[in-house]
Amino acid sequence: MEVPYEYQLALADYWEGRPTTEPNVWVPGLPLQMTVAAPASNSDLVVSSTGQQQLVQESTHHQHAVEVELVFNEVTQSLKQTVDNMAMKMHLFPPNMEDLASYKAPKVVSIGPYHHGESEALKQMESIKHAAAVHFIDNTGCSIQEVYGAVCAVAEVARGHYEEDKMRTASDDDFKHMLFFDGCFLLQYMLFWCRRVNEDDDDETTVDVDPSLHSVFSSNDSRIFCDVVLLENQLPWVVVDTLKRFMRTPPTMELFVRRVKIDKMHTRQELEFVLAPLPNYTPPHLLGLLRYHIVGNTKVPEPSPLSDKVKEVSWSVGVIELAEIGIEVTPNDIKEDLKKMYIDRGCFTGELRLASVSLGNATATFLVNMAVFEMCTTPDFDQDDDEMSTVCSYLWLLGMVTDSVSDVQELRNKHILEGGAGLTNEDVLKLFTGVEKHLRIGRRYYKTIVDIANYRYARRPWIMFYRFGYRNRTTIITVITTIVGAAGFLATLKSFR
Repeated sequence: MEVPYEYQLALADYWEGRPTTEPNVWVPGLPLQMTVAAPASNSDLVVSSTGQQQLVQESTHHQHAVEVELVFNEVTQSLKQTVDNMAMKMHLFPPNMEDLASYKAPKVVSIGPYHHGESEALKQMESIKHAAAVHFIDNTGCSIQEVYGAVCAVAEVARGHYEEDKMRTASDDDFKHMLFFDGCFLLQYMLFWCRRVNEDDDDETTVDVDPSLHSVFSSNDSRIFCDVVLLENQLPWVVVDTLKRFMRTPPTMELFVRRVKIDKMHTRQELEFVLAPLPNYTPPHLLGLLRYHIVGNTKVPEPSPLSDKVKEVSWSVGVIELAEIGIEVTPNDIKEDLKKMYIDRGCFTGELRLASVSLGNATATFLVNMAVFEMCTTPDFDQDDDEMSTVCSYLWLLGMVTDSVSDVQELRNKHILEGGAGLTNEDVLKLFTGVEKHLRIGRRYYKTIVDIANYRYARRPWIMFYRFGYRNRTTIITVITTIVGAAGFLATLKSFR
C-alpha cells in the first residue's frame, strides 16, 4: 500500500512535537526517530551487590518496554485518527508533482487559510468578499452577529481539517473572519451559477444576484472557477452548510452541478436534461461535491476475469497498437458519467468508450485537482470502489492513447476532447505526460487493460489478418484502385469493339 504524503507529514509532526528534554536511547527494531527516554543517570546501576544491580537493570528494561508500548499506542492512535480524517481533510498538493504545479495555487481569489493574502492579486479580491458578505447578510434577514456567531460555533471543527503549520491566518479571530467572508463569497458565487440565464427563464430554481456582484463574477468567471476548485483552496463544507441554512433562497445543488457539467465538462448543449435529485452525500468541500457527482454512479459493464491462457499483459497500450488490433477510441453518449469507460466488442472490431470533455484550461485544472484529491483520500485504490479512482483512470486512459500531438488532434476530431480554449495540442500532450508521471493508476484503468488483453487473446486469428491489412492499407488501396482502373479501361476498350 502506498502511503499518501499527508500520512508521512502526520507522523513527522508527531515525532517533532514530542518532548526532547531527556537524552534518548535507540530501541532496536525502531526507526531512529522512535526513541524512548533513558534514565537521568547510570548511578542506579552502580550498587554494591551483583544481585541488586541485576534487579535494577531488569526494572529499567521493564520501564523501557512500557515506554515503548506507550509510544506504539500513541503512534497507532495518531495514524488511525489521521486515516479516519482523510475523507474530510483540507489536503495539500503533493510537493513532488512539479510538472503539475501550475494547477496548485490560486491566481485571483483565495479560499481557506493555505493561500490567504499570499499575493497582491489575491488581496485585491478581499474587498469583493466583504461586499459579498454584506449582500449575503441582507438576503438572509438575520443580524450579522447571529450569522457570524454560527460560523464561530463550527470554527474549531473546521480548523481541525487543516494542516495547522501551513495556515496563513495569524490568530483564531483572523481564522473565524476568513471562514465567514470566504463562505459568504463562495455561496454568492454558487448563487451566480444558479442565476436566470435569460429574461424568459421562469424556472423556480434560478435566482438573481446583486448586479454589482454579477458584474464581478461574470467578468472573472473562468479564473474564479479555476481557483475555487483547487485542492488547496477549499473551505470545509460544515462552514458552507452552516451559512447556507440562513439563506432565503440558497443555491440549488442540482442546478449548480448540472451547469458545471455543461459549461466546464462539455460544450454540446444537449446536456440540458431535466434536473434529477442528487444522491444523499456530505462532501468535505466544493471540489469533493463536484467530483462525486461528475464521476457519477452509472453502471459500467464489468470485464471478464483475465483469461488463464493469457501469458502476458501489457499495462500500457499505445494508440497505434489499439488501431492494429481493431479497437477504436470512441466517445460515449454526451449524458454519460465520467465513470463509464470500457471496451465495447463488436462483431469484427471493438471500441474503447470514453466520456468526452471540453478540455480548456479551466477543465484541465478541474480534472487534475479531482485526480489529486482521489490520491489524497484513498491510500489504496485496489481496496475501494471504482468511483474512488475514476478521474485518475480517465486521465491515464487519455494519456495512454496520446503519444504525439497528432494523437491529441485525432481525439479532438473524434469529439472526445472538445473546445480547447487556453490549451494547445502541445499543452494537452504535456498535461497527459505529467499525469502519467505522478498520478496513481485507478481500478477502472486496470479493468480496461484486462478487457483489452482478453479481446486480444479471443480474436488472435482475426487480429493477425486485421493487423496485416492495417499496416499495408496504403498498398492494398493502391492495388485495388489499380485493378479497378484497369478493369474500367478494359471495359471501355471492349465497348469500342
